[in-house]
Amino acid sequence: MAHERGSAPAVAGRTGPADRGTVERALTALRAVTDADLSDLLALAADLTGVEVAALAVADDESFHYPVTVGTDAFTTPYAEALCRRARGVPGLFEVPDTTLDPHLQDSPLVTGERAVVRFYASAPLTTSGGQEVGRFCLFGTRPHRLDEEQRRVLATLAVAANRILELRLRRLAPSRPPTADVVAIAAQVSHDLQSPLATLTMSLGMLEDDGLDAPTRSSVLATASRSVERMRGMVEGTLRLHDLAHEPPRHEAVDLRALVEQLVCDERDQWERSGGRVDVGALPTALGDPAQVTLVLQNLLQNARKFARPGHPPEVAVSATRVGDRVRVTVLDNGVGIAAERRARVFDLFARAGDAHGHGIGLATVARVVHAHGGRCGVDEVPAGAGAALWFELPGA
Repeated sequence: MAHERGSAPAVAGRTGPADRGTVERALTALRAVTDADLSDLLALAADLTGVEVAALAVADDESFHYPVTVGTDAFTTPYAEALCRRARGVPGLFEVPDTTLDPHLQDSPLVTGERAVVRFYASAPLTTSGGQEVGRFCLFGTRPHRLDEEQRRVLATLAVAANRILELRLRRLAPSRPPTADVVAIAAQVSHDLQSPLATLTMSLGMLEDDGLDAPTRSSVLATASRSVERMRGMVEGTLRLHDLAHEPPRHEAVDLRALVEQLVCDERDQWERSGGRVDVGALPTALGDPAQVTLVLQNLLQNARKFARPGHPPEVAVSATRVGDRVRVTVLDNGVGIAAERRARVFDLFARAGDAHGHGIGLATVARVVHAHGGRCGVDEVPAGAGAALWFELPGA
């Protein structure tokens, strides 16, 4: 929620600061940046909102450091003078439409003209996987300004994408988690795959510079930009989740599979309704596994079934289960585009694509990693040509 003039952030909603070691690693990670992924995100945020400067801030006890910037050189500001001190610890987007009207900021040298003339400020938090705030994704403008709802939404999503990229860099530097082959492969692939949505964003934002756009066209272009950012966020979050699974041994407790599927369908009701699709849930038994990780498996399979629907045909999905010895086999059958026979053997591999239309090859790799960690198997059943796809996984029975 944006904070207006004179409204102090609620202390109860604040996040805790990161420890000194994490702050130092964050600064090291950002100062060592040689590629343009984070700078591109900042540039997109600045272009979209019409501000002159965007920056990533990292705070220690004495200063706010801005090692990655667009519109100005990297800089450091004493803690007491920094505009970011007003937002530190506030979850979500923080916005000051006019800094001269904010009693906490109006005397800062960055506002008075002694060091700069900042009239607009907005930021979103950068946090660790444990929820500690390490810094802010910041915007600075020389004129009073107020973000509209579409700008807030896209800005928040860009901040999440930047946060996930920073998290990947922090994990490489964490002393207890040296880089693995998976991390290197994932980082390389994500860096490559981000170019497509970034290109779409750049094109969309270029169109927004045309003052002659009517309101419907402008709204459509913003929606396109937002979808590209959502895709970027999904890619980065998916890679982080996949990496996390290697460090999270699964628990083994009773899991009500039917209840999990029904909850997932309920949680994504809007998406199913928009697609015109439906999910038939059969008599699913109880299995043994980690509830959170099994939920991730089912979520990825259901989303995969909806994503690869045949054009012009609402997705129809059936979830069923059978006993295979002492295991439970769950099958997710859809009426979508299907999986070519030559792709079936590798569909659960990292960065393999189940179809030609979209996807970045992370979801089914996550399914495989979870299932294998539980001592189970996963695979693809043959179905008649044009009948969709049938993906299955096995878990120990309860």
